[in-house]
Amino acid sequence: MQSPQILDAGPRGGAGLEVMCALSTGKKGKVSFFKGDEGGTSIGQHNVFDFEGVQQNVGMVQTWNQCHEMLLTSEDKPQSVLLMDTETGATKSELSLRRQQKNWKLAVDSITPMQKFEQYKSTQEYQLFGIGDDGHTVFGMNHDSRAGDNVEEFVIKADACRKYKSYVFSCHAQTKGGFLVLGRTDGAVALYDAIMQSENASCVIDGMPGPVTSIDVAADGSMIVWTTPEFVFFVCPSQENWTKGTKAAKPKVLKLDVSEADWSTHESHFTEGGAWRPVKFDASTAKDADGLIEREIITYSGQMQMRWNVRQARAAWAAFNDSDANPSFMAGVATQVAGEVSRHMTVVDDMDVIALEGDVVKSLRFTSD
Repeated sequence: MQSPQILDAGPRGGAGLEVMCALSTGKKGKVSFFKGDEGGTSIGQHNVFDFEGVQQNVGMVQTWNQCHEMLLTSEDKPQSVLLMDTETGATKSELSLRRQQKNWKLAVDSITPMQKFEQYKSTQEYQLFGIGDDGHTVFGMNHDSRAGDNVEEFVIKADACRKYKSYVFSCHAQTKGGFLVLGRTDGAVALYDAIMQSENASCVIDGMPGPVTSIDVAADGSMIVWTTPEFVFFVCPSQENWTKGTKAAKPKVLKLDVSEADWSTHESHFTEGGAWRPVKFDASTAKDADGLIEREIITYSGQMQMRWNVRQARAAWAAFNDSDANPSFMAGVATQVAGEVSRHMTVVDDMDVIALEGDVVKSLRFTSD
């Protein structure tokens, strides 16, 4: 399994004019908060405690409810999800997860909203997909924070989880409509229209080297991008690929690459052997509006930011999908940044928040062609 999401960011408040970033400091037992400005201005930090007041080593962070609250996983309590008030730092709820069978605890590896953009709305309801048990279980859960400040044993029922013996899942992303795409350690990418109804994927895109280390999907499911330790890949699945029972052909896979000129100039600033950071579409925290269009694909290696124009990537993929005579790769734009990037998060329309070594957060502004 991959390391958890230790950086998250999103528009804060109903107007969405301010950006708040949250950075997990792991064994330090703290979450630090920053403004989404160029300097990444610190706005404080909270110690993280469970409901009994015991300080926790923080795993992943997931902002919610317009950044007024956030969900945390704990390395000390792998079966729990904590709900924190970001203003006060108070733990409002502690959800201890177990399966329907008695004494069968569910260790949480990562969580993500069931529907893309839901975490940026004003809501007291939490609907999540999750991966647990070192990648062998996929689960869904719902929580209503209006139940009050309490410790709740949340039972994952049989129809809300899938236990896999043959596959190990490493990462996940979701569409606006709630379809789920899962990356696997064998290098395959699996598409699900309703994972809790059947353990069989609607489509499995395989044949690539693994493991899949990060994955993202366009809001409408029309594009998927993912990383392995050495490569970045891109496909445009059809609607039929998402629907179980259809016999649509699997889409070919386009490699998103670094140009020879950029590699020659910046080779020493890339992490040796690739080691790509999580890849993301630039619209990941954009307003949930009709006509939303992802413009760029962004990831990092070492001190290098790589960006690929979505319009150009779609055209290159379509050409390769039509004929093997066309290139199976497309080069992006390389930009050196001031420090080695450990995590990043695309925010609103034209900002990328990066976490550098030493718990330093900065924001990068960019414009698309």
